[in-house]
Amino acid sequence: MTVVDGPESQQKRKAAFSLAAISELFTKYFCEGQANASTLKANASGFGQVNPSNEDNVPKSFIGRHRKLIGIFVPIVIVHAIWWTYMGTTDSFHLFVGKGGANDIPRWYMSITMVFGSMVAGATSEGGAAVAFPVMTLVFGISPVIARDFSYIIQSCGMVCAAGTIIWMKVLVEWKAVIYTSLGGIAGIIIGLEYIALDPPYAKMYFVVIWGAFAASLYYLNRIHGRKVYLVLDPPHLPAIWKSCTLWELSSTGLGSYVAFNWKAAVLFATGFLGGIFSSISGSGIDICSFACLTLLFRLTEKTATPTSVILMAINTVVGFLWREYAQEGIGDDSWNFFLVCAPIVCFGAPFGSVIGSFVHRIVLAWAIYLTDAVQLVGAIVIVQPWVYQDKPGFTTPAHLTGSSIGIFVSGLIFFYILQFLGEKLVERNSRIEATARALGNSNLKAVGVDIKRQQLREEENGTKMPPELIGSTTSIE
Repeated sequence: MTVVDGPESQQKRKAAFSLAAISELFTKYFCEGQANASTLKANASGFGQVNPSNEDNVPKSFIGRHRKLIGIFVPIVIVHAIWWTYMGTTDSFHLFVGKGGANDIPRWYMSITMVFGSMVAGATSEGGAAVAFPVMTLVFGISPVIARDFSYIIQSCGMVCAAGTIIWMKVLVEWKAVIYTSLGGIAGIIIGLEYIALDPPYAKMYFVVIWGAFAASLYYLNRIHGRKVYLVLDPPHLPAIWKSCTLWELSSTGLGSYVAFNWKAAVLFATGFLGGIFSSISGSGIDICSFACLTLLFRLTEKTATPTSVILMAINTVVGFLWREYAQEGIGDDSWNFFLVCAPIVCFGAPFGSVIGSFVHRIVLAWAIYLTDAVQLVGAIVIVQPWVYQDKPGFTTPAHLTGSSIGIFVSGLIFFYILQFLGEKLVERNSRIEATARALGNSNLKAVGVDIKRQQLREEENGTKMPPELIGSTTSIE
């Protein structure tokens, strides 16, 4: 006897299939799990990259079971205790309805803006200034100097809270990048604050076109399915990946091995310096600069590059705040007033965003970059209208502002494409190192760096390359 499904049964099966597909899609992209030390350890066994695991190491202690909640709420309690005490003793609650900026907007508008801005700051490589600076300068007509200084203060609160949450949750961070990039960033932001100043229209346009070019380049790169990405710069199971980039060292053993010149470290330092310059202009820059370098050149997964950039921005923005407040003329009252109406919000939004960002798929993080930068770019073009003459301070001619903005955007595309190209060459180099380690039977890995250098010399002398059968495959994070 043949049973024929009616239209109602077919619709139920289609609905069930659709729900299952949606559930699978949501789980893949929004519930992937954190990348942490256990992920790195699992990666070491296979010489490749594995998907971050949802198998958290759950200790039996109360702190271990509630680590994420503690990471979110401890910063909230500390900041709110200080904030309520200050606002109550100084009777400053009227600041919310006070007005500021050329457009005379109520300050609580910025409170609403930073609900989204703080979430973006914690969850992505775009600092809070990536939202605050363009909104304040383009929409509210606030001076770029006030917007930049506000960004320093608010990020010194929100980004520091987010960085603390990331470290507390033991999310995987590339600490070599934090160290070398921070050193360059400290020098860059101080030099930028002392010697570099852009007129308002240029600061607004240059900020958005540079990162618009980066977003376009990252989108192009992520269209390559199955591309190889790494969890860290210096895998603990394969130190030759980092060691092979050392161009000079005082000695190969003992303390002399720490006195060396590694070109990767030099690139990170230069990236930090450039990012510090950008931060001195708009309040953020080292985060997205480091993210661009780590993802395009060194091919780190966004799962590692994002929390790394958050910690970098936290360090850099504190340096910028301290330098403006104590080494220069000090931060103005307008910036402080905007800070006071936003501080109780960002202390929650940034840590909460960092928790969310640690669980989602790297493609979700990348799309957050695309959308944020695209909105900023389109918004700047519509509001600034660089092709129209405006009788405003710092505005010269439409042709100069428009031409220079287009030139920077195109130059950015070319520069980021070159980073992508060099990243491909670096992946090939790393693959040869992995293949040599496999050929040695995974033993005596610390000697692989020497073997690789010898292999490279032989290739240069003989004009040959390692046989394809020795090149191992690596599973990419998708």
